[in-house]
Formats: sequence, C-alpha cells, structure tokens
Amino acid sequence: MDKKKERFPNALEALMLFVALYMAEYVVGAALYDVRGALSMEPRDLAGMIMVLANGLIFTAVMHYKGLSYRALFHSSPASASATVLMVFPAVALTLPLIFMAMSMLDAAMLMLFPMTSQEHALFANMKADSVGMIVVICVLAPVLEEMLFRGIILRSFLGQYPKWAAILASAGLFGFAHMNIYQYVGAVIIGVFLGWLYERTKSLLPCIGLHAAYNTMCVAQEWSDVREAREGLPEFASSSWLFAMLAGAAGAAFLYRVLHVPAARRGR
Repeated sequence: MDKKKERFPNALEALMLFVALYMAEYVVGAALYDVRGALSMEPRDLAGMIMVLANGLIFTAVMHYKGLSYRALFHSSPASASATVLMVFPAVALTLPLIFMAMSMLDAAMLMLFPMTSQEHALFANMKADSVGMIVVICVLAPVLEEMLFRGIILRSFLGQYPKWAAILASAGLFGFAHMNIYQYVGAVIIGVFLGWLYERTKSLLPCIGLHAAYNTMCVAQEWSDVREAREGLPEFASSSWLFAMLAGAAGAAFLYRVLHVPAARRGR
C-alpha cells in the first residue's frame, strides 16, 4: 500500500472526514425525505437507513483510496478472529457492569452541572429508543459504523503516525466530539480511550463492536426501566451492585491486561 494512502487520515484529514460524513448524511436524508411517505416511515425512523447509506458512501471511497479490504478493516490481527473473540469477550463482559454504572453516575453529574435547555430536551427526546428502528440504530448500526470509522480507519491510521497514547487519546477526543453535545462528550472520551486501547492491543474491531453494542443496549434497557423515569439527581445503585461491579471489573481488567499486554503481532507469532 502507498505510504501516503496508508497514513490517511491524519488529524486534520480526520476532521475533514467528519465534515464529509455529515454532508453525506444531509444529502442522503434530503434525498429520502420525499419518499418517506411511500415507505410509511417517520423522518426519525429513517435515521438507520440514512446512517447506513451515508457511511457506506464515505467508507467505500476511503477504503478504495487506501486499498483496504473490509476483512482487513475488521480483523487485521495475526491471531484468528474466533480466538480473539473467545479470549477477549468474556473479560470485556466482566468490565461492563462497572463501566455502565460509572458512566450512569457521570451522565447524571453532567446533567446536574449543566441543566438542559428546552431545545436540548427536545433533541434527546428525538434520540430515544422508543421504536424498533431506533433500537436497531442505537444497539446495532451505531456500534458497527462508529467502530469502523473511529477505530478501524482513524485510530488505525493515527497509530502509524503518532505515539500510541497520543493516537488513542486523539481518536477518543474525536469520538467524543462526534456526539455533538457536552452531556455525552466526557463519557464518550473515556469509553473511547478503553476501546482505543482494546483495538491497539487486539488489532480487531470485533471486541470493540461487542463492547460498544453491549453498552448501548444496557443504556437502552435502563431507559426503558423505571429507574431513569426522573433524570434528576444521581442514580441509586445498591452497595451490593457496586461491590459486584468492582470485583467483576477488576477481574476483567486484570485478565485483559495479562492477556493483551503483549502486542497482537507478537502474540500471533
């Protein structure tokens, strides 16, 4: 692969890639707006279709430019995909309760520090998973497409140009910025750092997509429960839940570090 193409995008080009993606979503959304009646769909239920088509246009162009196959994008590790899944997924699952509870506390703290305006309330209301289409978007499409972009294309390129932690932090910062609101920014950056480290160690999007999808699904399940009916104050979790989450999280993190502290290339050999 050409060296210049292999290192695309750099930091500035990644920002331009965001602009191109949002423009593609706007164009696709405008094109589908007039046919929504024939499809018997509300505008917000078209979100999944718009996301897939817009991302497909951008990914096709970028992958063609870089000469990168989708197989290499999803899993470029010398270790087999099945071995990576069997080795990493159980440990990642152990960290999920602690990540979810900690992020729930952080989200509530952000809301207390920066109360939402009526416009922001309306914006988040439109993002609620109150239909099958929105559940598919949040729990399936968003994790796959976002991991393809932020870890598979951006972080993959950054790791070839910048020091490891600079690359991971920069890609996590862009991941947070892409959410376009302060309430999700900090949490997205924190989770983005973990996902970035996971990708750098495994050279595979599979565990990243699994963690991202599972976390989003837990958020949707919490949204549907009675626990978050009133979004005022910090969520109340039982002491036993915190104890379990911390013990499970510590075990999962220790196992991940033990298994993944050696880079993927050396583990493959």
